[in-house]
Formats: sequence, structure tokens, C-alpha cells
Amino acid sequence: MDTELTEEEQIGSKRYHLFYKLEAALEAPMFILSVLWLVFLIMELTKGLTATQELLVVIIWGLFILEFLVKFIIAPHRWQYIKSNWLTIIALLIPAFRVFRLVQAIRILQFSRVTTSTYFVRALTSGNRFLREIKEAQGPEPEPEMNVGIMLALSRTADTAGMESFARQLSLDTGPEMEAGTGIKWIFHLAEPVTLESDSPRGPSQFLDDASMRMAEGPFDLVVVVTDVALLSRKNKAEPGLASQVSRVLVISTRKLVRSQRGEPRRSLDAEDVRWNGAALLLHLLGHISGLRRKDRNESEVMAPYLFKEGRRSVPHLNTAERKALRRRSEWLPERELHGGNMAEGLIFHILMAFRHPKEVAVPLLRNWALLLPLSLPGLATAAVAPSFLLIFTAEIWDVGLNMPNQIVILYAVISILGATFYLVRVQSLFLPRKDKRILTEHLAVANTVIFLSMLLACIGLFIIVGSLMYLIETYIFPEGLMKTWPTLLDQPEIDWRAKLRLAAFISTVGVTTGALAGGLESRTVIQHLALFREKP
Repeated sequence: MDTELTEEEQIGSKRYHLFYKLEAALEAPMFILSVLWLVFLIMELTKGLTATQELLVVIIWGLFILEFLVKFIIAPHRWQYIKSNWLTIIALLIPAFRVFRLVQAIRILQFSRVTTSTYFVRALTSGNRFLREIKEAQGPEPEPEMNVGIMLALSRTADTAGMESFARQLSLDTGPEMEAGTGIKWIFHLAEPVTLESDSPRGPSQFLDDASMRMAEGPFDLVVVVTDVALLSRKNKAEPGLASQVSRVLVISTRKLVRSQRGEPRRSLDAEDVRWNGAALLLHLLGHISGLRRKDRNESEVMAPYLFKEGRRSVPHLNTAERKALRRRSEWLPERELHGGNMAEGLIFHILMAFRHPKEVAVPLLRNWALLLPLSLPGLATAAVAPSFLLIFTAEIWDVGLNMPNQIVILYAVISILGATFYLVRVQSLFLPRKDKRILTEHLAVANTVIFLSMLLACIGLFIIVGSLMYLIETYIFPEGLMKTWPTLLDQPEIDWRAKLRLAAFISTVGVTTGALAGGLESRTVIQHLALFREKP
């Protein structure tokens, strides 16, 4: 059978692909323009628009028309495109009546300006599509099974074959108990190993880069990292294993498992004690990630605080209450996935997953004291405070700050804090996985939400810290009489606390901006402070 396409079919196919590539490329900028239009709509309803703002409204409207015309020209089936977007055409025509006043009767509609807004009609016409994209952004319903990636993170001197055998045995020993507890199938996959630069101790967050890549490549519902180097908690205490319910990554160190009592020979990886205690540790960490709480030893074998037991020869069993809890949560365990989403879909996916897991988002934010995070990042804090100390003794900054309207100060502060947050997160590549991947899993989106909110709170905290310092200098150090001798401040009868607070906020805003731009961050250091992992196994 001849399968070659005719010239007309080839042109149609090219137009089809070009159309949808263009639609994907324009999704983000047109979404931003729609948000901007909404801002102008709110301003129009509350206080009206200036001539410049009215001009911007016309420009945005023109861009909407240009988008429609370009898509119409490229569309493979133009008549079908018009029939599918007839409400959009009406939406694009209505502002013409309003802007140019061609029809006097249209003024009747001005009792409700919403009806004359392109944004409103555009949102109305794309409502079904928006709801469909929200549904698609959540990802399809996952299969009722857990796919677990096991990643070996080995030093150059590690026994690779022995570690692989140990990892496989872990999955064989723990898989049946998790299947019995959750009622769904658990499948373990040995992922590509990672070679560490040295055998020096590491925190669990230092494995997140590679683990998140494996999770996206798998894609896996969770990733187990097995390493032969020592594992340190945030308090620099050596632990046999730590888990992150936020990112669905857990780390097990064989260093603690093979360590023996003083004076006794080191245990081997294939020893029975190491095998069964490793399985008990993995089962405990899997229970934590699956939503089980820590219990006393009298209440639970699995979720009691982990201890290495000499002579252990079996895996501890989940009790009846724990099995019931896991059965209730079983439909939440397999990960939803976003495949190849654009910017808007990615944003929606992150928001939806954050609302789907509010506890996993809130707990790290409370635990990591994000508002005080700048105190743990000296580069960021120094880059913010140093120029602020210079600005506070500059006459021009007093002139600008004291005469700036409160609304402008607030708007400037909000824009600067959000801009600094986006800069730190994106430019410093804090999102997981750090390399672009076509697949984003549910808990990587949750972890990214925690990272973004933590950096946002950190920038707010930096703003408060710098502003407080500036206010103290203005109040208790700066000579008040000196201010009144400056020519630009002679007409100020009195500089009260409100004016000083406004000036402190203005200087702090500059400090936050310079701190983000010049201070820089070390991504591993930041992630380490975000408390994504529990302190103890």
C-alpha cells in the first residue's frame, strides 16, 4: 500500500504542527497579558484609567487581535477555526465599540463595565478550555501500583556488586509487606547509579539533585537512595536513614548498618543482621513517606523509633491499624504526572498539587523558619545590608524616600520581593529536577512549591531585617538636626516615625534587590536549610 502523503496533505500536516507549536509558544505571554488586562479592569472599576493606561489597554487589545489573525492564517481548517472561536470574535469586536464610540447605544452597557471587557469575554470563551487544561494539568489517574526507583550513590572505593545485591534484597524483603499493607502492587527498579566525588559525609539534601532526576526519568512514585557514605542530619548527627515526605525521596546509609561494636570486626553487607535491619529501616521510612506516624515501641513494630537489633531475622509487620490507614491512603500513593506541559500548565500543576498536599507544604515552612533563613545565608544578607548602610547616610535617598507616596513604596516593595524570589529560584536553579525534564511528578511539584514559598518568606524576612536596622539607625543614631539642614528637607516641618518607617522600607527594598542580584546562593546550602527531610528515622 502506498503510504506517501500528497503535497496538499504534507502542507496541511505542516500547518497543523505549526499551528499547535505557535499556540503552545503564545500560551504564556497571552496568559500574562490577560492577567495585566484584569489588573486594568480592576483599576477601571475602582478609580478609572489614565491616558497612558488607556493606551496600554488598546495595545493589549491589538495584540489579542493579532494573535487571533495569525492563528486564523495558519489554522489548517479556517472555517472550523472560526466556528470554534465565534465568541472570541465577539469578544474582540466589543472593545472597538467602546473605544471608538461608534454606536451610541453601547453606552447602555456602561452600567456594568465588565460586559465590555475583552478580558471577561475572553475568559468566558476559554472557560471550557481552561477547565480542561486544569484537569489535564493534574495528570491522568495513576495506575494502582507503586513504582519505586532504587538509586545507588557510591564512593569510588565502594563494593558496587555488593551494594547492588544489598539493594535488590531490600526490595525483596520489604515489597511484600508494603503490598499487604496498601493493597496495591509495589515494583522496585534499580536505576542508574551515581558515583560520588568522595566518601565524605553528606546531608540527605545533597542527594536530591540526582534523585529528582531519576524520579522524573523513571518516572517513579518515590526514590530510595542507597549510599555507602555517612548520612548527616541537619544537626550534623550521623543517621542510618532519613526520609522526605515532601519530595518522596529517602536515603539509607550502609555506613551505620555495617558498623559493629567497638573491638569487633566490621559487619559485611551480606550479613543477616545487616540484611534484616536494613529491611526494617526501609520499611520504617516507607511507612513515614506513606503517611504513617511515629509510634511507641509498644504500639508498633514498624513505626517505632528505629534501632539496630542484633539477631533480627525477619521484617517487622504492620499492625491492623497501620494497614487500615495505608488502605485508606492507597489511592493517594501513586504519583500524578505532568508530561511536557507549558509554563501555564506547569504553574497550574504546582498549585493543584500544593492544595492536594497542604500538610506537606505547611510543615517544612514551619520547621525551617524561612523568615530567618537570611541569617543562615551570609552572602545574601551581606549583599543586602552593606549597600543599605551606605544609602542611609545619603541625602538624596532621604529626599526620595520621604517624598515618595505610601502606595508607591508598597508597590515597589512587593515587586522587588517577588522579583528577588523569582531570580533566586530560577537563576540559582533551585527547582527540582534542576535540569529540564518533560515529566514532572506530583511530589516534585510539592517540593518546588515549598522551595518557592521558603525563598519568598526568606526575602520577606530579609526585607524586615534590613528595614528594622535602617529604622533603628534613623531613630537612634542619625542626628535629627542634621536632617533639617539639608536643602531638600528644609520644607519638612517635622520628620515623624511614619516618614522614617517609609524611608526604612524604601532602603530595605533596595537592599533586598541588591542582595538577590549580588549575594547569590549555593543551591545545596539553601536546600539543606529547607527542612525537607525529617530529623530522625
